[in-house]
Formats: sequence, C-alpha cells, structure tokens
Amino acid sequence: MDRRCKLFYTIHQVLLLHQGPIHDFTLSMDAHHTCFEIDQIILHLSRNHAVKKLTFDFCYYDMYVLPLSFFSLHHLTDLSLKNCNINQKPIFNGFVNLTNLSFTCGKISRKALLHLLSICPSLKSLSLFILENDFIGSEYPSIMELFKCLPVIDDLTTTWVDTIAPVVKASVPQELPTSLIHLKYCSIEEMLFHDGCGLTFVAVLIKCSPNLEKIVLEMGNDEMESDVLEEYSVTLEKYSDVWLEHLKELEIRDFEHVKPVLELVKLGAGWVEKNEKLEMLKTLKCAPHASPVEIVVD
Repeated sequence: MDRRCKLFYTIHQVLLLHQGPIHDFTLSMDAHHTCFEIDQIILHLSRNHAVKKLTFDFCYYDMYVLPLSFFSLHHLTDLSLKNCNINQKPIFNGFVNLTNLSFTCGKISRKALLHLLSICPSLKSLSLFILENDFIGSEYPSIMELFKCLPVIDDLTTTWVDTIAPVVKASVPQELPTSLIHLKYCSIEEMLFHDGCGLTFVAVLIKCSPNLEKIVLEMGNDEMESDVLEEYSVTLEKYSDVWLEHLKELEIRDFEHVKPVLELVKLGAGWVEKNEKLEMLKTLKCAPHASPVEIVVD
C-alpha cells in the first residue's frame, strides 16, 4: 500500500470510528482532477456530520472537481476553497448559514459563481481570487451582477488584475446596483490604473459604500512611463462630494508618484474630517524605488 492509499485509509478509519460531531474539517494535499477518495470523504461528512468550518487546500496544476455531495453541507458557516473546480450550476437550497467564503485560484463559470454567491444570503466576508484564464467559458460576470449577490457583505478582499478587471472590462458603471451599506473593509491587490478604469472603479465602489472604515490598495507593477499613466488618469471631481463619515484609514501599499495615485490621495483627503486627514494619509507606504512625495493637506 503506497503512502497516498495509507493516508486515505487512515482518514476513513478516523471518520468511521469517530464518535461525536465533526464541526471543523481541513484537508490540504495534492488532489487529482477527479479523486474518488475525497469524494467519499465529502459524502460521509455531508451525511453524518453538521460541518460548520471546511477548508480544502489542493494543488494548482490539476484542480479537484467538487462533487454534488459537497453542496449538501448545509450547516457551513466558514468555507475556504483553494484550487477547486466548480464546473456546474448546482441545484440546491444554498449555504444559508455561510458567513465567510474564500475562493482562491479555482475554476468556475460565470453562472456557477453568481449562483454560489446568490444562495449565500448571510455572506459577510468574501475573499475572491480567480485568475482570468480560470473562468470557465467565454463569459465573465459583470460587476453589476457580482455586487447584487453581496447585499450584506462587510469585508471584501480581491485582486484587480485577474479578478475584477476582467469583469469590469472597459466600462465602469456610474452607480453600483445597490448601496453596499454594510461594507466596512475593502482590500484590492495588484491594483493598476493603466487600463483607464481602475481609478474610476475604486471611486464608484467607495461612493456606494458609505460605512467604509478601511481601504487597502496594494499597487501592482504598472510597467508604463509616468507620462503615459497620466493620460489614463481621470478627473474625480464629480466624486468630491462623497462623504465617508466612518473612514479611519486609507492604506496604499507600494505607493508611486504618478498622477492616478495622487488623484486618489487628493480625493481621499476630502472624504474625512480635517483633523483626521493626517492620521489617514500617514499609512501611505512608499515603495523603495518611488520618488519622495510631499502631501499637503489644506
């Protein structure tokens, strides 16, 4: 019996002999596209235990396809999926108790993603990292469709380059479909402004999130000259009336002295009370290669 078989045999024995509920289950390993042994583990959990916290962390090169029995785990409150494949639109009642979802580097179609989010009515925290090439099919969800599925979200972490940019494409709505009144924390990694819509998207997102307390933007590598980036900068004067009463911190990591970023800093200074501006702006972190930037708050 090889090591892999021994591992699964041991897991099955533990599950079969275990007395009492299993509320938390984590499996981190290499998993093939199809894996009967993992299918059986999920089936056993769905039939015999009210699992509340589930973590699957699999390898990247051959994403494991989640079986239908996975969608019978109705008691889930916390779900973390890494390198998993949801290649179907499941028909089930949903994860009504799910409050935290992390979906990282997985394959999923537009319909499956929107359906998954829409049947999680209690979802408050979402970490979404999907590579552009890992969207199954030729259709991407629109940003309007995406946020309609997140009515009570208060914590959002994602990435611009691979996840948000493909769904925003070349057009950013002036208003989101619903006010994200519960959103308090938003973090966007690999943020770029050279596509001409990144800055506008951030402004629209903030405008529709009146209760934001912290915004984190981790800048990606804009491999363009500053004068070219300035051509993509947009005027944000129409958002100058935005008032974020609860904003405590605007954090920009890998800060560069280019016009689009400075436009955002300028706009951010107008979002808060005058005596809070320096406290907010002090969190701007300059990259080692960036030019010194003097920020003057009137």
